[in-house]
Amino acid sequence: MISQDVQQWMAVQTLRITNFDASSVWATYASLGGTCDDREVITYLEGRGTLPTLDRDLVAHALNEMIDDSGLPVDGAHYSTDDVADGSGFGDNLRVLVLDPDGHRFDRPAATAPYGIAADGQEIDGAMEQEEDAEYRRCYALYETGLLDTGAEDRFDRYTKRAREHFGVSSSSIALITEDRQVIKSVVGPIGQDLPRDTALCSRTIEASRVLVITDARTDPEYSDHPLVVGGPRIRFYAGYPITTADGWRIGTLCIIDDRPRSFSDADALDLQRMALDLEVEIWVGDTD
Repeated sequence: MISQDVQQWMAVQTLRITNFDASSVWATYASLGGTCDDREVITYLEGRGTLPTLDRDLVAHALNEMIDDSGLPVDGAHYSTDDVADGSGFGDNLRVLVLDPDGHRFDRPAATAPYGIAADGQEIDGAMEQEEDAEYRRCYALYETGLLDTGAEDRFDRYTKRAREHFGVSSSSIALITEDRQVIKSVVGPIGQDLPRDTALCSRTIEASRVLVITDARTDPEYSDHPLVVGGPRIRFYAGYPITTADGWRIGTLCIIDDRPRSFSDADALDLQRMALDLEVEIWVGDTD
């Protein structure tokens, strides 16, 4: 049996990697007999609300049916128990989770506030204020993880090693993005260091929930004069995917880097995305192997 929070986190990640519309998930859930309204299910899939066990399992089943219909090569959403998973018909599609209760991180306070409300509870006006408040809450979420307090940790090296070996690149790293710096949590290979935020490519990666790919920085008009390209490590290839908190804040990246140009297919992008999601489970739950 997995905990309520872990089951929810896996549903959130499944929705994220499939890019399904949450309203469509609710419609499928309702067709299976679910009785919660769309707002309750959507809030659950945003990581901000809870559901009873039966409804969590119905949401997982809805996601798994949609994955099966779409043919996407992704892991399914997890059920509350192995018995429910076995009875679902989708048990063989689920990655085995070995969870460490001592590493459970879901009890950390949420770093969110209602849209238009600052962290101190005061109303804010204007696009600039909204952007500044969002960045404040993003940084707050990063500091709340405790990752900046523990330095390099061996448990993360296996993720950077896995990425470097899988893609055959010179370097892979896990970077955390503070308000003004890139802080390297793990690096394998010669490229990857703490940098001012305005210099770090990973700072660009956290701007959206997608893979950022630069196949040849020398010929890319946006990056050809970047200081990491024209000097320093002379980066030619970069691909990164954001690492997010349980409530959706993009706090860092898993990235791969090379000093020569490389191609990067849609299948490669999906592989990197899945590795980043495995890393998130490590951060928030514990060992995923």
